[in-house]
Order: sequence, then structure tokens, then C-alpha cells
Amino acid sequence: MPLANQAFHYFQNWYREFGALAVSLALPLSAWPEPVTLYADIGTSTIGIDRGEQISDTAVELNLGADFALEAGQLYVALYRLTPVGPYQSAYDDEVDYTAGFAWSGRGYEADVSANWLTYPGEESEPSLEVAGAIALDLPLAPELAGFVDADTNDRGLELTAGPHWQAGNWEFDLRGRVGLVEPGGGGASRSYAGIEGAALYPLSRTVLLGTYIRAEWADQDSFVRRYDNAGASSAFASQSVAAGIVLAWTGQLK
Repeated sequence: MPLANQAFHYFQNWYREFGALAVSLALPLSAWPEPVTLYADIGTSTIGIDRGEQISDTAVELNLGADFALEAGQLYVALYRLTPVGPYQSAYDDEVDYTAGFAWSGRGYEADVSANWLTYPGEESEPSLEVAGAIALDLPLAPELAGFVDADTNDRGLELTAGPHWQAGNWEFDLRGRVGLVEPGGGGASRSYAGIEGAALYPLSRTVLLGTYIRAEWADQDSFVRRYDNAGASSAFASQSVAAGIVLAWTGQLK
């Protein structure tokens, strides 16, 4: 199927799945006593990279969410969808994740904990519950330590990131380095990885941002696809890869 037709069917399916969700949330959100921040972003990437492995070839990613202001911090809910597209989409799973979390800050730090229900509609992979947390310190290069554990598969991991952030005119730039370790719960070999990512953001309006990024990653396993066979299945692997992407993000507020 041509890529343009795939994109059309993707948005058609997205409308069917999430249109009713948006309508059902409208009244509860409007009744919340404090300001509610809504956000949505959609993007596409050359490949999907996560925690030292490739999770898709060309893909469309969608993220919807709401932040609820509380005296102690921010309660948030989010929905994420990853849809592989292109000639090798059959080699990867569609993914839809549902997240609820809480973020707060103190003197010199910001912290976040969340529960993430990971699902793979139409795929053989079983859904699972992942619990994640992160703490970012108010120090030079803004170091952040994040970790996760999957309650069903018992996969677990840690990741440390740090890097500068700066502005030039209306542009904002980030450069982040990362190192991490993932230990599979099924008894497989652990995977360590390192990478670097650069991103640029430009405001198109007060509520809309355009972002671009490039990400390179290296792992101690051959966890990235180097070649596909004629049937579209992965046939050769490598220990490093590079991804690039573009994102359009919107933020708004109720009240």
C-alpha cells in the first residue's frame, strides 16, 4: 500500500479510536477545580529507538495527554500510539500505551512516577504493566536518572541522561547524552547502551511547536536492524543505528 494511503488509514483509525475518548473526557476536565493543561503531538521518525534497541522502522507516533494541577504537584494521564508504516511495518508491533502518573518538585529536583499499561492491538504480544520513575536534578547539564520495572515480564532497567539546553532567538536546542542498562526478566542477556541526541524546537504560535531531532545509539548487542529480506522480515542486525524525526506539538489550557 502506498505510504500516503497508509497515512490516510492511520488517521482514519485514530479518529475512530480516540474521538469518542475525547468527547467522554470533555465534561470531567471542564469540572476540575484547578487549571487543566492539554497537549497533543504527532510525529514521524525514520526508525524507532528505545532503551538500546530498535522497536520500529519508519513510524508515526501520537501522544495525547492532560495535566491536572494539584497543590502537591501535577497528576497526569496520557495515551501514546506507535504505528509502523512503510514496506517493513509487518516486522514490528503496533503499540498503544495508557499512562497515569504524578510529578512534583522540591528544592533542587523534579520527580515523576507513573504506571503504564502497554498494549499491542492486533498483535501476538501480550499486554503488560510497567512502573516507571525519574528524578532530575537542578545541576549543570540537568542530569536525570530514570528507571522502570515491568510487573508482568519482570524486565527492568536504568538510564542516566545529561546535557545542555540553550536558546538562540526563537529557537531552543537540547543536546543529551545517555547511558543505560536493561535486564530482561526472561533470563536473557542484559543489554547496556549509550547514545547522544540533539533536538531543536521552534514556536509556530503561542500554542504550537515544531520540533526536529536526530538520535544515535550504540548497544553491546546486535539490537538494531541492518537489512530486511524480500518478505520484509529482519535478516541482518547491527549494534548501532541513527534515527531522525520531526514532531508537531500543541499545548492548551482549560480555565
